[in-house]
Amino acid sequence: MIELKFKPEALFNLHIFIRHYEQAFFELYRDSGLWHEELIIQSYRESAQKLYLAILEETEKRLSRIKVLGRKKTFYFYELDFYVGNRLVIVIYAEHKNHKIRFIETISIDRKPIIF
Repeated sequence: MIELKFKPEALFNLHIFIRHYEQAFFELYRDSGLWHEELIIQSYRESAQKLYLAILEETEKRLSRIKVLGRKKTFYFYELDFYVGNRLVIVIYAEHKNHKIRFIETISIDRKPIIF
C-alpha cells in the first residue's frame, strides 16, 4: 500500500466545490414557500456530505494501490481521471516511489450546470 498525503489546496478545492453545491440548492429552495422547505434543504446538505466522502474514498481507493491504472504523466505530476456517480473527478498528484508516498496536489470536479 502507498501512503497518501493530501495537500491543503486539494482539500480546499474539494471543500469549495461542496460548498457551492450546497449553496446552489439552498438559494433555490429558501423562501420557496414549499411545505417541507427545511427538509429539502437538509436533504441536499446530506447529499453534499455524501458526495464529499464518496470523492475522498474513491480517490484513496484508486491512489493507495501500488499501480495506478489510467494515469497520465504531465511535466512533474501525474493525472488520474475517474467518475464518482456522473461527476468527473480529476486528481493531480506527485509520487515518491522510494518512500511509498503520493502527494495529492489538486482535486477538480467537472461542474455540471444545475438547470432550474
